[in-house]
Amino acid sequence: MVATAWADLDKLALARPRPDGRATLIARDDRSAEAITEARHLSTVIAIARVVRGTFAIEERHGGHGLVIYSVREHPPAFLVDAVSAAGGVVFDGSREHTTRSPLATTVQLDAAFSDLASAVRRRLKVGSIGDALDVLEHHVRRRAIPKDDAVATWTAVSELAALAGELIRADRPARWRAAGNERFPLALDLGKGEIAFPGKLAQAIVEGAAGSLRSLVAIASPPMAVPVAPASTVRAADPVSAAYSHPLPLLCDRRTVPIERLTHELLLGDEVDTPDVPVIVYVDDRDDAVAWPQDLGAPTAALRRTALANLAVQPVELTPMDVLIGKVVVVTGGFYAAESILDRATMERVRSELGGPELLLVGIPARGHLVAIDATVASADPELQAAFLMMVEGEYLRALECDRITSEVIVYADKPLGRVQSNLMDTRRALRRVGVDPDA
Repeated sequence: MVATAWADLDKLALARPRPDGRATLIARDDRSAEAITEARHLSTVIAIARVVRGTFAIEERHGGHGLVIYSVREHPPAFLVDAVSAAGGVVFDGSREHTTRSPLATTVQLDAAFSDLASAVRRRLKVGSIGDALDVLEHHVRRRAIPKDDAVATWTAVSELAALAGELIRADRPARWRAAGNERFPLALDLGKGEIAFPGKLAQAIVEGAAGSLRSLVAIASPPMAVPVAPASTVRAADPVSAAYSHPLPLLCDRRTVPIERLTHELLLGDEVDTPDVPVIVYVDDRDDAVAWPQDLGAPTAALRRTALANLAVQPVELTPMDVLIGKVVVVTGGFYAAESILDRATMERVRSELGGPELLLVGIPARGHLVAIDATVASADPELQAAFLMMVEGEYLRALECDRITSEVIVYADKPLGRVQSNLMDTRRALRRVGVDPDA
């Protein structure tokens, strides 16, 4: 195994069961003790993350009956033994196992390691603040694409970006790092009151080439914005919700990936047909170079909705009719808010016209900036064609970067979104993916 394997969060070796029958997962670190110590803060973060991933895998696949071994080739530094022990693993140096009887809690070690890592990155980049370091590092990551097979560069960049974003968040509000074993980067920020932020998830997307910025996550996690209050002398039909926005726009979001209870939002479909897989409409503030997420303002008002939809109507989009194997489809792209065209009646009428004017459309909104539509009447008359369209939308959803995904559901549209396409096939495929089973394997 190559020396760079020490940073690969995705790969753990499955060894022979221990004498007591427990499963054994091995995380190898082939660096010297000196090299581990030189990168102490990063080594701590990566070691805890690998053990957390392994522990979660044992819980899911072996009923919790197992152990994660962090394998090194020299006598391990004490801090590494503390980190691995706190996360529930054991360090093995080729001759004996090392554990700490009463290590500091994982969250305490992560808080310190991430804080020190962020400071080290700021000094390396020679900038004056953590915020500047985040901006510079994001720029460097985008300018010099990291090869997909370079685990060290990938997870180092993810860890450093997460550390910088985490320190910006923690500068504004109390937050503690904690384990989140079901994530690829299995560490998250606990903001209290049930709120969890996942800087590592967005950092992964940026490393993979996404156009977003961790600044948007920092804005979401910031303390609630103060809502301007009109002076008593101007008591007219004031709308404090609208007053918190400078340029509101609707954004379709997977409700499971944003702190939905704190955001101004509403359902895309009615209560009677809504499901967790159908996106919700979140009202964001578009500030040209960034998207802000005003918080704790309550439900959208009629005035906010009107302004947001008017702003959406002038967003640039491109319609591309295409004849493909499953028939004629129209693809809407060309702007960040192209998927939200499903909320703009004028654009959807253009889509309808390109398809020959059918009363009903089937509309897929798989990912940010992407809408695809087909004639619902033609699709319903040919079950194979409809199934092919559903699979096509699912494929676009799965191929998108995780941070850009919206939904694999297909929406029935007349003059507005009416409901979701009922499909036992797709419901089964989603259910399998939720429990970690690839339906195509």
